[in-house]
Amino acid sequence: MLTAVIIDDEQNAITVLAQLLNDFTSTPVKVVGTANNLLNGIEVIKGTKPDIVFMDIDMPGQNGLEVYKYFKDPAFKVIFVTAYSQYAIEAIKKSATDYLLKPVNFLELREALTKVSKEIGETQQRNELEDKLNQLCTAEMEGKNIVLDIDGGFIMENTKNIEYCYADESYSGIVTYLGKEIIISKSLKELQAMLPVNHFYRTHRSFLVNIFYVRKFVHAKESYVLMRSGKKIPVSVRTSSVIANDIKQMLSN
Repeated sequence: MLTAVIIDDEQNAITVLAQLLNDFTSTPVKVVGTANNLLNGIEVIKGTKPDIVFMDIDMPGQNGLEVYKYFKDPAFKVIFVTAYSQYAIEAIKKSATDYLLKPVNFLELREALTKVSKEIGETQQRNELEDKLNQLCTAEMEGKNIVLDIDGGFIMENTKNIEYCYADESYSGIVTYLGKEIIISKSLKELQAMLPVNHFYRTHRSFLVNIFYVRKFVHAKESYVLMRSGKKIPVSVRTSSVIANDIKQMLSN
């Protein structure tokens, strides 16, 4: 169940929205606090740590948009609720999750809650993945010796030393945690078949990473994983939506 705080200078507006959340939404939401002005609302937010804050914009004293002065990078999602549509563009610029006009339409409220629920779920997945990856810092990883054919002979390398691999036309590059680079005349697909399936993950058509060296996944316009060495490895758009579940599944095997 999601938790919510409602901040509005009109008590009737708080009552109506709370009733809508209770009776007309498919996403379970519990109102854990209310306030009639921004300053009191800030204290309620700090005390309850809600998932969502429904914030009126035009209130006496301080504008609801000023909430971002108190929370530079809020953990909660903000849905502005107001009778004044001219605030819409500014609210969007402030990175609000959504914007609802009064009187609140329950269908639009449902859509807003579906959107925020999805965003919260994705954030929780990323946080869980980051926790798992942090645990790998001290985890022992098994490896196996593989033979890598190179010009003039071959190199024997243990897979636990490999941080990531990349495609280079018909060749592949292998980078170890010590920064050593090995170029072999195999495609990335062929190389992947030689590596332990529960250790190496294809983040992108051109990159393969050892999950034991991944430190963080950043979901953005151009998503990436941050490796222990500090290298940023791109994550494709398709993969960015499944990487958290995929790696957690690999770790459980």
